[in-house]
Amino acid sequence: MRYSTGGVRDYVAKGCGGPDLPATISEVRAFQAWYGFAGHTAVSTWENGDVWGSDFRDDGGDVDPSGGSDLPEIYLFAGHGSCQNPPKATDPDFLIVCGNFGTPNTVNVGNSSRWGNGQGSLQFMFVDASCPMDLVSLSKNWFPVFRGLHMATGHSGTSNADALDSDARGSQLAARTAGLPPPFSWLFPQQSVGDAWMDAGTIDIQSGCSAVALAVGATQADAIDRRENERVTDNRSDPVVNWAAWKWRTA
Repeated sequence: MRYSTGGVRDYVAKGCGGPDLPATISEVRAFQAWYGFAGHTAVSTWENGDVWGSDFRDDGGDVDPSGGSDLPEIYLFAGHGSCQNPPKATDPDFLIVCGNFGTPNTVNVGNSSRWGNGQGSLQFMFVDASCPMDLVSLSKNWFPVFRGLHMATGHSGTSNADALDSDARGSQLAARTAGLPPPFSWLFPQQSVGDAWMDAGTIDIQSGCSAVALAVGATQADAIDRRENERVTDNRSDPVVNWAAWKWRTA
């Protein structure tokens, strides 16, 4: 499988708001190390200003060979999101970067992101940011993005129940999903994406914040099976988007 990462640490100095996120660079590098060790192929490993808003918008940038999010099968984004307090069913979810190009830096996921369509290849979208997958607004913001995408993970919360800056979540997610060779496979048996994120996504989050995993399928049973059992190495076909199934775990 091919993977890419986008990690944004530096926001304040470039006028992109804040705070800075010191752990994101070590997080994406740990993810790269685990996936590389498991034999997966790196497509792009952009950091800070080289992560562009256009990488996540379905306007041509997402299949750009320089590193859009729809080019590989697996993508991890570590950076800022945006939290409403509290979110409503009609509120958007956002990914926020601080790019050198490809502006605007704020990406409205439900309006702008479509993964797996056209030339897109993305199967697993891992988002480690503040509140980009609020449970109350999943149908508005996340159901539309599945155009070949198999699963997405993120957090639901508020400004008082947030995912804290942490390099452990991405590292643990990678170790649990990559399919490591022995003897590491004995220490980290490969988990399904949904189960791995329930364990890793609840690391370093505030009380009331939830780790969320979302899958789609042709039938209710298919969507549930993918949510519970699909691994990144299963080589399953792209899902038919008739049903959605999601689960969450709250700190």
